[in-house]
Amino acid sequence: MLESQRRKIARHDAILSTLAKLDYANRSQLQRLHDLRSDRNARKVLDGMREFISSFRSDSGENVYHLNKSGRERVNSAIVRNKLSTCGHYLMRNDAYIYYGAPADWKNEARIKADGEGTSHIIVDSYFMYEMRRHFLEVDHKQHMSKNKEKIERYKRLKATGVFQEKLRYFPRLVWITLTEARRKQLAEWCDGLDVTIHLWDEIR
Repeated sequence: MLESQRRKIARHDAILSTLAKLDYANRSQLQRLHDLRSDRNARKVLDGMREFISSFRSDSGENVYHLNKSGRERVNSAIVRNKLSTCGHYLMRNDAYIYYGAPADWKNEARIKADGEGTSHIIVDSYFMYEMRRHFLEVDHKQHMSKNKEKIERYKRLKATGVFQEKLRYFPRLVWITLTEARRKQLAEWCDGLDVTIHLWDEIR
């Protein structure tokens, strides 16, 4: 096999692995993650992978990609993803993944459980290590703020168990990605008592 062909296969497999990890990704995100250079080259590479990936148009008009049946089989992924009417939540989470340097241990929809006085658990949008510190990620994409407040209260109950502090010597930092300054201000107020960082989506993409 020619070296150029081996590189092509390796690049395709890397892109498929990224889609298995992130579920969905748009062209510009894959372009940044896999150094696909120009928009034209990125489209050419992704068009050449139609055997393994499917796509649909996002609200912004950019193609969003996900694994099809052949792609799932190629990377041994059992999770089926189909076309969505809106995929903003996934794209916001992806931009956080890229912003934080694509952590190797990044895990989406992680179930975090603490067995302490009053067992507490929570499903976090993502859980990852960055600069030698554990982080929780929550994505606020046009959801009711009451749901966000409820989620924050669950983090506070999780912290109150003391389990993380005993194990890690600290409670992980909570990172939010949101859409407006007003929502950021409200989230910051509710997160009083937690180590928190709140980004606007436009700041990190």
